[in-house]
Parts: sequence; structure tokens; C-alpha cells
Amino acid sequence: MPDSASPQFTHEERESFFASIARHRRGATYLGWLANACALVLALVVAVLMAPLCYAILGLALDLVNLAIPVPDLIGRVTDAMSGVIDAPEAIRPGRWMELLLLAALPGGCLMLLMLRTLGRLMREAMTNDASIFGARPPNPAVLAEQRFANTVAEMAIAASVVAPRVWVTETDAVNAAAYGADDAHANVVVSTGLLAGASRAELQGVAAHLVGSIANGDLGVGARMASLLGMFGLIARLSQSLSDRGAARRLGHLLLRSLRPGASAADAHLAMVLTNPFDPATQTGHDPPADTGRIPLRTLAWMPVAGPLVISGFFGGMLCSFLLGPLLSLGWRRRKYMADAIAVQLTRDPDTLGSALEKIRGATVDGAFGAWIAHLSVVPSPLIGARSILGGSSVPMSPSLDRRLKALGLMGAHVAPRAGRVPPLWAWVLLAPVIALLAGLMSAVVFGLLYVSVALSGLFTWLPAVIVHALLR
Repeated sequence: MPDSASPQFTHEERESFFASIARHRRGATYLGWLANACALVLALVVAVLMAPLCYAILGLALDLVNLAIPVPDLIGRVTDAMSGVIDAPEAIRPGRWMELLLLAALPGGCLMLLMLRTLGRLMREAMTNDASIFGARPPNPAVLAEQRFANTVAEMAIAASVVAPRVWVTETDAVNAAAYGADDAHANVVVSTGLLAGASRAELQGVAAHLVGSIANGDLGVGARMASLLGMFGLIARLSQSLSDRGAARRLGHLLLRSLRPGASAADAHLAMVLTNPFDPATQTGHDPPADTGRIPLRTLAWMPVAGPLVISGFFGGMLCSFLLGPLLSLGWRRRKYMADAIAVQLTRDPDTLGSALEKIRGATVDGAFGAWIAHLSVVPSPLIGARSILGGSSVPMSPSLDRRLKALGLMGAHVAPRAGRVPPLWAWVLLAPVIALLAGLMSAVVFGLLYVSVALSGLFTWLPAVIVHALLR
């Protein structure tokens, strides 16, 4: 491409790939710390909201054991502690408040850690399986483009000092490629025949360098952990939906059964991805509500004791996960995409290889190449498939636009022509700031309202029946 087609940057505006890698690594690290802190606080609040149900189940189980063997009276002790808090909250010291908070969150926290570990194992097993599960095959040695791409991937792996990933080819006209796997030692690279047919050797080298750079940067492990974290909060939200949606209950039961035994597949990984966006209407069954007969259905009455903790904690966790934790993780993942592009320049020493490939992909179809469970690891995530990926429920796109990535490559010397983007004027940001502050205030009020409603519902429908059954058993 002629130099006149590329944007002109001064010497001060130029950026080396070393500086770009370091800058985006710092940004991804800081955002990762912030996201982890947000996840920890969110998990603590959700665990506290689930405390009445967890302690009611544990207390009643101990009451049943007490019929044969004397055991401590858990429900009685919890009721006494709650009475002290309700009668004289001002007399409780801050240290005692923290102790009560941690004790309340203990059962729910243990349950969430078990869910996180189970989902993590499921995702790792699914990404370790053979690529033929989504229709890919090994490169054909008789096809020059396929064998050349496999050799290029091996060359980039040597340059990046990582284990050479296995290469797979999928038959599709979509122009894309992706990396996936449990970790960098068990990595795979899959490329579409559409990309192999339309890209030159230099462009395929840039694509291979981006994928190998993503593997070397640890994106496979980070992506699996993100999927497990978001899936855990999504699973809690799905628990509340299963009370009224039989289809959601069946999907949830299927996932739980699959998670109890080893050997997860891509279908299980896709099901886990569905859980990460609990408010996706495409995953609802769409059954018509039952006719109004003036009576409360027996199903509703049966689920009433768990309605307070599950519904409120599920809605609370799903809402904040979609509007707070998800965007933070998306911002961090965008930094990792920029970093993989910069590592590709480092490996090839030619920013035009990846820049030319991205320009060619920009004018082609990327939909339908891979499943949603590896969309975030594609060179260019599909807009349609990306909506079902691990960050599909986030209000922030999981990948920067191609024009932004091309501009970043241009800063490193690539001869590219990114389309001019529209930057909002200062007055728009000034008008938007009060709106954001107002929305943050409203969300805070909603959160506190949910906490009060949860306490009332849990006390009325969960703890009160548990105390009655406890009195009968003791």
C-alpha cells in the first residue's frame, strides 16, 4: 500500500512495539486487579444474601442428625445472634460486625468456590478436547496454503519461545482464525479455509504471530478464568430463573450433571457460555404463562422458601456482573488484544503483515467460523457470535474495533488506512457526566433496596419456616 494512504505521524507520536507491549500490559494488569476486587466484593454480598437459605439447610440437616446423634443447635445460635443485632445494633462494635459478616458469608462463599472450581475444570476440559468437535481437521500436506500456515505457526512459536500449538483447518468461507486451549502448553490454532484462500504468506504470518502472541501472553488461561468467574455469577442468576422457567431448569440440571464427571465437550462449554449472560432473551424458553385461575400454583408454593435468597441474590449478582464486572473484564481483554497485536509486530518485525491482514478481514465475512466459546480468542471476534461469548453480556465490546487496532499498528509503522472515527466533543462529555452520576446513584439506591427486600423475604419465607420445622424436630 502506498505511503500516501497511511496516516502521517511525527517522530514523537511513533511508538515501538516494546513500549506498546509494556503500556498495554500495565493497563491489563491494573484493570485485572480492579476486576478482581470488584468480583470479591460482589461475591461477598451475594454470599451474604444467600446466608439465610444456606444456614436454614445446614441447620435442618443437623436437626435430622440430632435425632440419632446429639449435635449443636445451629438454627438456635443463629437466631440468638440475629436477635442481638436487631435489638441493639448500636451496641455492636465494628470488629463484631465484620465477624458476623464473614460468618454469614461463609456457607455461600464455600458454595461459590465449589461452583468456580467446577466451572473452571469444565472449561479447561472442553478446551483441551480435539478440534474435530467443531468440524476442524488437521492441515492437508497436499494443500500448499494449509501446510504453509502450519509451518508459519511453528516458526512464530519458536520465536516466542512457546510450545508449538497444534494447527487445525475448518471448512468455511468466513475469514478468521482463533487460538484456544487449556494453557500455552496445550494450545491449538484453528484457521478457516476462507482466510487461507484470500491471504498472502506475509498476511498469514501476521495472523499466526497475533495468535501465538496471544498464547505466549497467557490469554488462554485468562480467558478460561474469566469464563469461570462470569459463569459462576451467571449460574446463580440462572438458579433464580429456574424457579419459573422449566427450560432453564433443564439446562441448568444438564450442566450440573455434566460438571460432576470428567470429559467436558464443546457443547458443555457452549452451555457454560450461555450462563455468563443471564439476561439474554435468546436463552429463554418462551412458554406462555399459565392461565390465571385465582390460585397460587403448587410449584410457586413449593419454591417460596428459597424465593427470597435465590431471586434477590441472583438478580443482584447478574445485574452487577453485566453492568460492572463484565465491562471491567472487557476493558482488560481489549488491552490484551492490543498487546497481542504488538507482540505480532515484535515477532515478525513488520507491522504491515498483520495490518494488511486486518484490512483484508475488515472487508470480509467473519461470522460462522467458530463457536461462541472461543469467539474472544479469534483474531476478529464475530459481531453475531460474540454476543453469545463470555463477554457477550457486557455493555463494553470485548474487542477494540478494527480501525482502532489499525491505528495502533500505524503508530508502530504499519502502512494502513484506518477510517476516521468520530470523537465526541467536550460538551457531550460535560452533559453526559451528570447522567452517569444520576444512574450510579439510582443503581446504589436499587442495591440498598434489594438488600432490604431480600432480608424481609428471607425472614418471612425462608427463616420463619425453618424455625418452625426446627422447633418440631428439636
